[in-house]
Amino acid sequence: MALIVSEVYDALIEAGASADKAKAAAGAVPSAGNFATRDDIAHMATKHDIANMLTKHDIANMATKEDIARIEKRIAVLSFAILSLGPTILAFVVKLTFFP
Repeated sequence: MALIVSEVYDALIEAGASADKAKAAAGAVPSAGNFATRDDIAHMATKHDIANMLTKHDIANMATKEDIARIEKRIAVLSFAILSLGPTILAFVVKLTFFP
């Protein structure tokens, strides 16, 4: 059975609602103790809490420093290839286009 907020029940009875309707409505209203305050929310999620929320699967799938270093090396090689071969490819296209 739901808890009845007595203040709501009393106010509805005083306003002229029947006892059954006032009881049902007061039972549907959550009590003020069930709401989080701004301070509660501010203190809820600490770094420790967030770390505890992660599952082992999440941790297993996180990128390691080695993974990031490997990706950075690949990006560097690709950038070098594009920057160094770019003018050569452009010259080759210009030659084919204007000097067949």
